[in-house]
Amino acid sequence: MMEVLDFFKQHPFLFGLVIGLMVAIGIWIKGLLKARGLNKEITKLKESLYTKMQIDTKGHMTRENELEQLRKHNENLRVSMKSLLQKPGRAEIRQLHVYDLAIHTMLAKAPGFAPTWEMVLKEAEEEIRHTESGLSAFVRKVFIPGKSLPKDTTEVNLIDYEEKKDE
Repeated sequence: MMEVLDFFKQHPFLFGLVIGLMVAIGIWIKGLLKARGLNKEITKLKESLYTKMQIDTKGHMTRENELEQLRKHNENLRVSMKSLLQKPGRAEIRQLHVYDLAIHTMLAKAPGFAPTWEMVLKEAEEEIRHTESGLSAFVRKVFIPGKSLPKDTTEVNLIDYEEKKDE
């Protein structure tokens, strides 16, 4: 060991070179360990990114499928609505809306019509309210079950009336 020290004392350049090489090897080993740790971290980040992309893809596909189902449902509802508008009885309901609009226009334009109409309307609403609630509704449901809606919609009468018999 003394010989080595004597050799390095005689050749100071080599002594500095060996010390420099040792420091370089130490730094190189430290760099390798750090690179190994960074590679592990990169691998872990790639895996988490891959997992996130898979989850995002599944979510996107789910949203696309749901959107497609909603589009089909919307189209089915649109077709159903068009077919329901073509059913019998819709013309009468449309006519009822036309009459309702005409009555409101008449209320606005004819000054003498409005008070009488409002009074008759309130009386009709009160009569319907009494009919739908309380004892009269119960009596109507129990004793007059034959006044249910007709099965065939072609025979729907908007106004019930009794025909007068000639005597």
